Parts: sequence; C-alpha cells; structure tokens
Amino acid sequence: MNLCILIPMKDPPQSKQRLSVVLAPLERECIAVNLFRNSLAFFQRHFPGIPLLVVTPSSTIATITRQYGAEVVLEASADGLNCAITRGTQACIERGYSAQLLIPADIVRLEVAEFKQLLAVPRAERSVIVCPSRDGGTNALLSTPPDVLEFQFGIQSAKRHLHSAQRNNIQCRQLDLEHIALDLDTAEDLEQVSATLLSQLKTPNHRVWGDARGLTQ
Repeated sequence: MNLCILIPMKDPPQSKQRLSVVLAPLERECIAVNLFRNSLAFFQRHFPGIPLLVVTPSSTIATITRQYGAEVVLEASADGLNCAITRGTQACIERGYSAQLLIPADIVRLEVAEFKQLLAVPRAERSVIVCPSRDGGTNALLSTPPDVLEFQFGIQSAKRHLHSAQRNNIQCRQLDLEHIALDLDTAEDLEQVSATLLSQLKTPNHRVWGDARGLTQ
C-alpha cells in the first residue's frame, strides 16, 4: 500500500503548555523544536522511501521541514490538533496515498525496530492500528485509507479510536510499543528522561538522534 507519514506540529511558542509548571517558555520551545528536528532526521535516515508530510501553522516549522526534504501542509490558522490532522489527511488523500501513519513530533526515543514492527502488521483495506501513549493517548495511528475514521485525539484517545473503529466495522488492533509510548507532555514524562538528554533538548538547535539512548530506565 502507498503510505505516507503525517506529523502535526504546533507553532513552537504554543507547544508544551502542560510543562509550563516546571519549564520556562524558551525551554519548552527548544524541547518542542529539537524533538521535531529529531523526528524528521530519524525518518529521513532510516525510512527514506516513505514520504513525510508536516501540517503546521508555523512558517518557522515549515522552513525546518523543508530542510529535511519533507513536504509542508501550511495551515492558515491554528484550530486545534484534530482539525490540523484532518487537513493533513486530506492532503495525503489528494496526493494519492492509500494509507497514513500519524506520528506526534515529540516521541523521545525513536526505535527503528518498533516502526518496522508496526509497518509489518498485516492490514485490511479498511483498518487502523493504534499505538497508545503511556497516559492513554494515541502516539501512532496507522490508518488505511487515511480518512477511514474520525480523529479524536485528546485524553484517552486510544480507546476512543479503537471503539470508533469497532462501531464502524473497521479492522482494528492495539499495538503496545514501549518507546513509541513515551512522549514529553507532563512533568511526570520528564522524570523518564535522563538529565543529560533533557539538558540537550533544552539547548537551542541541538540535534539528538532518534536512536540515541536517553531514558532513565
């Protein structure tokens, strides 16, 4: 199946708001941008044959995206995550892709083996594979076709996506992957990251490869 990877990305100053209780605005912005760069570098390096689309309202993020050879879907305004993903998904369909892998821009440790495992799962013509985050969100959503179900990202979205697929007779599967499950959204998430890696992520324009080791456990 003809697959693309879609990554939604906020305007950096608006990113990581839930970390405002423990991090300064510039630190949050640096973490968001460095993790985003890391994601683009990872897929460019390890999955060069899969097209990358980034949906964003930010001209800064658009510029970074193009530096990695990925395509930009530029939003006229920021209307929330689900609207952004819907716009990006429509762009995927317009470009002729029959399947879409939706990935957030803030997974801490990207593992080649996990993504190969995810992509190797047999899929029906109408199917979804959901990889939950540690808090019950959705950190990877492989949908065939891209718009096979309505996007419901937010609290406990993994269950909502699976239940929606079941109600609509769409083949669905939950795939639990250890490292894909860890993003950086809360103070509790920060506790899973080593002090060295966190310091790097808070440094402007620091590159941290996605397969680097940086978790505390």
